[in-house]
Amino acid sequence: MILERNEYNTCYRTSDYERRGPSSMSSISDARDPFEKDYGRIVHSAAFRRLQAKTQVIGLDVGDIHRTRLTHSMEVAQIARGIVIHLNENHAVFQEKQSLDASLVEAAALAHDLGHPPFGHHGEYALHECMKPYGGFEGNAQTFRILTRLEGDKKLGLNPTRGLLMSILKYPILLNKAMADATDPAQTQHPPKASAYQSDQEAFDWMLAPLTTEERAHLTHTKELPNGYLKTVHKPLECSIIELADDIAYATHDLEDAINLGFLRVDELVDLVQVFLKYNKEPALQQAIYNLKQLESDRDSLKYQLNRVFGAIISTFIHSLEVHQLFFADQTPSMRISHTVLMPSDLQAILERFSQVVMERVIHSQKVQMVAFKGQRMIHQLFEAMMNNHLLLSENDRILYQQVSSDSDRARVVCDYIAGMTDSFATKMHARLFGHSRSFFDH
Repeated sequence: MILERNEYNTCYRTSDYERRGPSSMSSISDARDPFEKDYGRIVHSAAFRRLQAKTQVIGLDVGDIHRTRLTHSMEVAQIARGIVIHLNENHAVFQEKQSLDASLVEAAALAHDLGHPPFGHHGEYALHECMKPYGGFEGNAQTFRILTRLEGDKKLGLNPTRGLLMSILKYPILLNKAMADATDPAQTQHPPKASAYQSDQEAFDWMLAPLTTEERAHLTHTKELPNGYLKTVHKPLECSIIELADDIAYATHDLEDAINLGFLRVDELVDLVQVFLKYNKEPALQQAIYNLKQLESDRDSLKYQLNRVFGAIISTFIHSLEVHQLFFADQTPSMRISHTVLMPSDLQAILERFSQVVMERVIHSQKVQMVAFKGQRMIHQLFEAMMNNHLLLSENDRILYQQVSSDSDRARVVCDYIAGMTDSFATKMHARLFGHSRSFFDH
């Protein structure tokens, strides 16, 4: 069930339920609470639907049974919900009137990848290179922009609650500030991690407005990386849950896709899991290893058995998570600021090894790299073409382009248009402009 109500939940402040503007979508007979409405707005948004045709890790033309950004986001939301249920039921810090809101966490998990452009992270890198002179591009910042400006009302976006925006605040810093001191172009090809653009600072400041000076200083504290980028150190409680759910989904489901598509053999997966058995004696993990061994003699049920194996591993990860206090309670009444969720180091090692294998065997494979290279090149060429001729933009974006006066604002309009494209739409548009498309009017 999505609909759960905890009317006197001290885990949240009144300000967490507030929106930047009046809600025009609510009905007097609507029994949903504000976070449940956020969930509905995200699910019914065009930006969410477009995720079905955007690359997760493996390009859409490599196969047709693997995850896309949409299925990945849905799986992250399901894992995040499982984490919330586990924590609410098993940790003393959570009580009947002080608990995590499952609808809020699930809504934020569904929204966490809305800002990703076509062709996955390689598309993100390409757009950042194009946008460097104009403020840069970053997927998390684009998600914030979609929620607060681009999707729906052009002034308010989906007009989400402050609680929802705080739950996706993975890197509480503006992009321009995060990359302000970076000087070496060779080490800054990829964007720094940030949650908003300078052009969206008004919405960013509104989101943080209820925080005390101490809370804001804690949340926005940064460290300097070797390349000069600034990286934030802390994040809100719900965001730590979604980050873990994202990591778990990436490391397990993408590994499952790797086996199904032939990037990894089953016996290699058995060896991979067995290496870490000495670090963890959980029955679920032991059973998962046993199931993996049986796959060699039962190829017909490969997909079913893989599902069971990774289900057991995911369950082990979820039930290992613990709540830690980082910021003393006498300095803030907000659990969302003072606490975080962490995974024990032994299981974290397993998770990181899984992710490393996905990187080595899948992302760095020739097939995936060829698709990524092609996607990056297409984005560069589309951006250059549209900056030189704004009439190539859609009708709505032409109007926006003509309404702004600075080069940075015009570039942001072009960037927003390209970032919102699906892989297939970007490929078709590129073919019409540079390739051998039969018609300029095909769909």
